[in-house]
Amino acid sequence: MACSRCPHHVRHGHLAVDRKTIEFTDRCGLKMRQGKEEPCDKIPFQNGFNYMECGVYQFTFKSAGQRNDCNATSDLNFAELLSSTPLAEMELL
Repeated sequence: MACSRCPHHVRHGHLAVDRKTIEFTDRCGLKMRQGKEEPCDKIPFQNGFNYMECGVYQFTFKSAGQRNDCNATSDLNFAELLSSTPLAEMELL
C-alpha cells in the first residue's frame, strides 16, 4: 500500500515559552503511546512511502504468526470437522 503519509503521524501542539503562541511538532503517535518524546524521523514523507515498512510500526504490531490464515474447505479431513446447521433451525437472537 503506497501512501503519501503515515496514519500514525501527529501534529502535536504545545504552548510556547512566551505563553501566547502554540508551537507544533511532527511526532509519531506510536512512539507517543510508548511514552517517548522523539520526533518522527520519516518526515517529510516521500512519494511511495509505505508506513508498514517502518520499524516502529513493525515493532508495535508484531505478532507470533499470521492473523488472517485461512483453511481450504475442499480438504476432506477439514470438511469432516465442520458441523453445519441449517439456517432454518437456528434460534433467533
